[in-house]
Amino acid sequence: MTTLDYLLAALIMGGVTFALRAFPFVARHLIAHQPRIQALGQRLPVAMMVLLTLYAMGVHRWQNLAQGQAQILAVLLVAALQLWRGQAMLSILSGTFLYLALMNGWFAL
Repeated sequence: MTTLDYLLAALIMGGVTFALRAFPFVARHLIAHQPRIQALGQRLPVAMMVLLTLYAMGVHRWQNLAQGQAQILAVLLVAALQLWRGQAMLSILSGTFLYLALMNGWFAL
């Protein structure tokens, strides 16, 4: 393949990616009232948090419970905030901050 072929392939991939990302914003008035889209909007944030939690907890192989203490506390905080407030952004950011603080030694366990 020549340099021009690579450039054209990159431009096509960039255009397709841009179109796919822009579609929900451009077609918002057409798809916003669809029952399936509304159901996805209600269920997807929690589903994504569950998947990320399962992935994060499964990546590390702990020898004992103390090694996973920071992760477990962060997950418990996210779950508690989500049940209490129901705001995904607050839950995720708070859990992330707590995990980073514990891992960097800002709070002693």
